[in-house]
Amino acid sequence: MLIFFLVIAAVCVVIDLPLLRRRRRRRELLVWFMFWAAGMGAVVCSLYKINVPSPLLLVMLIYKPVNSLFEAWF
Repeated sequence: MLIFFLVIAAVCVVIDLPLLRRRRRRRELLVWFMFWAAGMGAVVCSLYKINVPSPLLLVMLIYKPVNSLFEAWF
């Protein structure tokens, strides 16, 4: 099953990559690779049923100290 998704991803890379190279925009290429890596990571985690913590925990980790700081100021 994983090989099937990797083949589909490789076909999409072959189709998309020449279009990005033609424009020669490094930022777009970097973002494109980051999204592909995140997507493939999500597929692998779902196929192997790996428990990944919720992104909400990161938001809460950032929010609580900032909220406490603003409470102290105001």
